[in-house]
Amino acid sequence: MTTRDDLTDDFLSDTWLDRRQLMLGAVAAGGSGLLSALASLPARAQPKRGGILRYGFGDSDSGEKLDPARIKNGAGIELMHVIYEPLVRRGKDWKFYPYLAESYELDKESNAWIFRLRKNVKFHDGSPLTAKDVVYSLGRLLDEKVGSSVRARLKGSYTPEGLEALDDYTVKINMLRRDTMLDQPLSRYNCGIIKAGTEPMTDPASAIGTGPFKVTGFEPGQSWEVARFKDYWNKTLPYLDGIQCVHIPSQTAKVQSVVSGTVDLIDPVDSVLVKELKKDARVRVEPLPHAMSWCIFFNHRIKPFDDVRVRRAIKLAVDRKLILDTVYQGLGVTTPDVPLPPDDPMFPEDVGDGAQDIAGSKKLLAEAGFPNGLEFTLYTSPILPGMVDLAVTFAESVKAAGIKVTVNQWPAATYWDQVWLKYPTFVDYNFRRNAHDALDLAFAKGSPYAAGVNFDDDGKLREFIDRALVESDPAKQTQMYKDAMRRVAREAGVIIPCFLSRNFVLSKNVQGDLFKWEMPVGYNELAKS
Repeated sequence: MTTRDDLTDDFLSDTWLDRRQLMLGAVAAGGSGLLSALASLPARAQPKRGGILRYGFGDSDSGEKLDPARIKNGAGIELMHVIYEPLVRRGKDWKFYPYLAESYELDKESNAWIFRLRKNVKFHDGSPLTAKDVVYSLGRLLDEKVGSSVRARLKGSYTPEGLEALDDYTVKINMLRRDTMLDQPLSRYNCGIIKAGTEPMTDPASAIGTGPFKVTGFEPGQSWEVARFKDYWNKTLPYLDGIQCVHIPSQTAKVQSVVSGTVDLIDPVDSVLVKELKKDARVRVEPLPHAMSWCIFFNHRIKPFDDVRVRRAIKLAVDRKLILDTVYQGLGVTTPDVPLPPDDPMFPEDVGDGAQDIAGSKKLLAEAGFPNGLEFTLYTSPILPGMVDLAVTFAESVKAAGIKVTVNQWPAATYWDQVWLKYPTFVDYNFRRNAHDALDLAFAKGSPYAAGVNFDDDGKLREFIDRALVESDPAKQTQMYKDAMRRVAREAGVIIPCFLSRNFVLSKNVQGDLFKWEMPVGYNELAKS
């Protein structure tokens, strides 16, 4: 029996900050993001209470809703971490810790997971959190009509009928398969627990979570506001009275806002700006290493990307070091299209370093029927830092192989709705995830994100990683994930030139350790000095 009891307080207890420091953290899993870990931390030295945190955010989507199951990108993800909480959260050490669950365990003999809930947790409407709310929330994730991106990962592991409320505070998940990693997807923002019977949409009144803040205003794609939830289960937190988030699409305007003190923090900006901001005494730049990657995707169903020789030729033609140094100012590490950074234990050592090979690229293009080179359009948008520069530098780096790339800058307002996952090529970003989830989310058949590549039309990758999921021998399991990573790196229509730091910029009135929790997707609870 695998048991994970209430490790959360032990995990957090060694890093308490003095009263003028920011109590701030971040969670994943896909995680959780920077606006919710602090609300659960017990204080040794009381930080200053009160105040409104002003947050300037660049990536926003007019189709955002207040539903954690449906949210896909933008500032809406950040909001999910503020108002909803999962059963499990992932730490910066890439281990998983109970959160709304006091403890949880996998009974390998009965092939069931047991989650024991915290008592005295309330929803924003004052009603208590019970096992029926968890059963409702986890069952809803399997509803095809809801369309959650986590559905493909979970539907092979349990059914709605397999969810049991053993009592008010105990949930049993009867498994369809021996899923040794169920806690990983349950840490994602999509798996935030909502009140049974609710369907969150855009009305703040519909967003009933257990988080440290509750929604008071929401304009999809423009702004959101939250206020401190006075009955939050951790009575010492949160410290802020509220958070105001506003969409600031211009990088220049974002930087000016935080430097002038108009906002207290901003999401990451261009790496060139980061270097300058590090010299500015009015702000602080806080990096989270190897936290994300920018990617270029090619749809396998569209010619010429249906030919693996073409995909490999493009991979060989890329100058990854040029992209890292030029676009991202060296603030990261190169990778040969592996959806994990090289320091991850499941990174395949024998995949090569992704060094540019122009001769090899030309040879493969000729074999694929393109002896005179290849032409295509790459779609991108100036929504976030690096999106356009990546496309332009990529296009320049592959020229020597006879690959001519025309960069099309799509308007930021419609890129996510009209281009992303729909056009033959597009630029996107991924936050770092554990091996199974990284493969499941973007490449394995059945995931809505995998539709942008269609790498796994035959379902073989899905079948393989599902077998890896139930493998009881850790060494064999690790090798299986390495094999799957190697296949994606060599064959999938994706360019992942490097893994990068996420560089957050804060006013000097915001202090402390931002990254107690690992956060591939945003911010947790904050406090101002």
